[in-house]
Amino acid sequence: MDLHSLVQSVETYVRQRLARYIDDLSTLCAFETFTFHKAGIDQATDWLAARLKALDMEVTIVERQDWGNDLLGRLPGQGDHDDRVVLLAHSDTVYPVGTAAMRPLRREGNRLYAPGVCDMKGCILAALYALEALQALNYRPFRELRFLCVSDEEINVRHCDDLMELVLHDAQRALVLEAARANGAIVSARKGNAGYTLRAYGRSAHAGVEPEKGRNAIIELAHQVLQLASLSGWREGLTITPGLISGGIATNVVPDYAEARFDLRFLRLEDKEATEERWLALLRQQRVPGVRLELEEDPHLKHPLVCTPAAQRMAEQAQSIASLLGFPLEHVLTGGASDASYAALYGVPALDGLGPIGGNDHSPDEYLLLDSVPTRAALLAGLIVSPLPAETSAVRSGQKTAAAQRAH
Repeated sequence: MDLHSLVQSVETYVRQRLARYIDDLSTLCAFETFTFHKAGIDQATDWLAARLKALDMEVTIVERQDWGNDLLGRLPGQGDHDDRVVLLAHSDTVYPVGTAAMRPLRREGNRLYAPGVCDMKGCILAALYALEALQALNYRPFRELRFLCVSDEEINVRHCDDLMELVLHDAQRALVLEAARANGAIVSARKGNAGYTLRAYGRSAHAGVEPEKGRNAIIELAHQVLQLASLSGWREGLTITPGLISGGIATNVVPDYAEARFDLRFLRLEDKEATEERWLALLRQQRVPGVRLELEEDPHLKHPLVCTPAAQRMAEQAQSIASLLGFPLEHVLTGGASDASYAALYGVPALDGLGPIGGNDHSPDEYLLLDSVPTRAALLAGLIVSPLPAETSAVRSGQKTAAAQRAH
């Protein structure tokens, strides 16, 4: 079957089943899948596992004691060439328990609203419909397809590193099921993301009787926050955001402790490393003598997804497939992080934003555009069955990139 006929067949297949898609999405969005709510995530994982089994996948539910269970499906293909494609998804959402019950799926014209409808339950479901259509066509030219759905994407404390390595170490390409941008663009590059905590240790004293005996941790921390914020933009695309700050116990006590947490976004790992060097130099420029400063980087650095030549070729493939489906397609850089960072870590070319079009993630107005579901499912199906040429394939044998090895 030629690619044009295939993607049009997938689009028609999904479009004819949109009523069922909406019913399925209503069920999936009803599960309370807040990252820290294991029971709800496990319910959603069991439901998704049943759907994968119906697609003839070999399904493994990875039991987690303290977190939601993860899900891995493997589908052998009909191809004899070395083409292992990975679909990356996540089941967790940012919404506290009770939100899904309060705001069940509703439709307003072409828009579907619900917690997690765009990030990323509607995207997972669109991928399942794409695979269902390929199964109906009996067309699986890849060697193996791996579908990984983890439960810890929305937080920085990750437990899925082992699974990511398992599915990506020998993969040829990765397709990430985050939603397309609100303007319809897919994502070919993402900034890296690192978090830091800066702690200031001073000395307490009575604020009225003998303040001169104190060492004000808040004043020193405030000074350091302003110094660091001044580095934002010193390299292309680099942003530094102080997000949380705390300190002190009472207004009549010179505070002996304060801390601030920072978000750093960067285009290249070398930008992060250079920023850290400048930051450490700034920490030596203190305002309050006698205050001790301590800087700690958060675990689980998210690596930047760089638009490598292989990723560029994948983006061009996506644009060609979109043209067969009758719509233009752009690929863009975004500052938001995703599990595409794991693909970057293992040198696997990746495209992101391959779900239906949506927006207002993490808000009460999160939405998905219904009419984008058939075309984006067909786009995904086209990418699944279109391997990269050998000269632009991934770093072989699961070798991490040199920059990633330095930072891992």
